[in-house]
Amino acid sequence: MGYLTLCVIFFKVGLFTIGGGLASLGLLNEYLVKPGFLNADMFYNMVAVSQSTPGPIGVNMATYIGFEYHGVPGAIAATFSLVLPSFIIITLIAYILSGFKDNRFLAAAFNGFRPAAIGIILSVAYMIVINSVLDLDVQLVWGQELLVKTVVCALTIILTMRFKLNPVLCIIIGGIVGGIFL
Repeated sequence: MGYLTLCVIFFKVGLFTIGGGLASLGLLNEYLVKPGFLNADMFYNMVAVSQSTPGPIGVNMATYIGFEYHGVPGAIAATFSLVLPSFIIITLIAYILSGFKDNRFLAAAFNGFRPAAIGIILSVAYMIVINSVLDLDVQLVWGQELLVKTVVCALTIILTMRFKLNPVLCIIIGGIVGGIFL
C-alpha cells in the first residue's frame, strides 16, 4: 500500500466515522481486510494492541498501520489523514452552526446519529467476539482454548462492571493468562 492509498483510506475513515474510534473499526475492516492489505488475524491483533494502548483506538490504529507500512512517516501521514476531516468539519460546524444551536431539526438529526453509531459498534463487537473468542472463521474449537478465552472474557466483564476493576489491569491480566494458557 502506497502513501496515497494509506492517506485516502484514513481520510475516508475519519470523514465517515460517527460514534468514536470503535465505530471506525467497521470501515477499517472494509478498507483494509477485504481488499487484502491486512489479513483478519493481523487486523484483530492490531485492534487488541490499539485498544490496550493509551489514546483513541482509531488514532492508535492509524498510527500502527501507517508505521507497519511506511515507518514513522507513514504513522504521521495516516494519523494526520484520520484527524484532518474532523478538524475541518468541526471548524465549519462551529462557524456555520453557531446561529442554529437551538434548531430542533438539527437536534433531531444528531439524535438519529446515536442509534446508528451504537449499531455499528455492536456489529464490530459481534465480529470481534466471533473471530477472536470463538474462532469461527477458522474452525470452532471446543477444547481448552475456547474455554480459556470464554472465561477470560466473562471475568473481564464481571471485574470491570461489578467490581469496578481498572480495565488496564484486566488487559494486563488477560495478556498474562493468554501467554500462559494459549
